[in-house]
Amino acid sequence: MMSLVDATSQVVLPAVRAVFDEGEIDGFEISHSDELDGSVRLSLTAKGETFLDYVVQGHVDDMSAEDWCERLRSNLVDFVAESRFGWGQNRDIR
Repeated sequence: MMSLVDATSQVVLPAVRAVFDEGEIDGFEISHSDELDGSVRLSLTAKGETFLDYVVQGHVDDMSAEDWCERLRSNLVDFVAESRFGWGQNRDIR
C-alpha cells in the first residue's frame, strides 16, 4: 500500500499541477480508505465542484506511481472539461 505522503507527492500534486490554474482549487483531502483493499482516496473541490477518486487502488499491484499519476491527470482533465468553470476546455495539452 502506498503511503499518504508518497501518494500526495508522487501522484496527486504532479497531476493537479498539470491540470489546474492558480486559484481554481478550493481545497482537497487525501485519506486512506478500506475500500478496494486499502486505497488512497482524493476529494478535491475546484470552483465549487467536487471530484472524488481512488487515486491509488490497493488491489492493483502492477502500477507505478507514474502510472497512477497519469491516470489521475487524465481523470482530472475530463473533470475540468465537464465542469461549469471549464466546460469544453482541453487541458490535456498544456
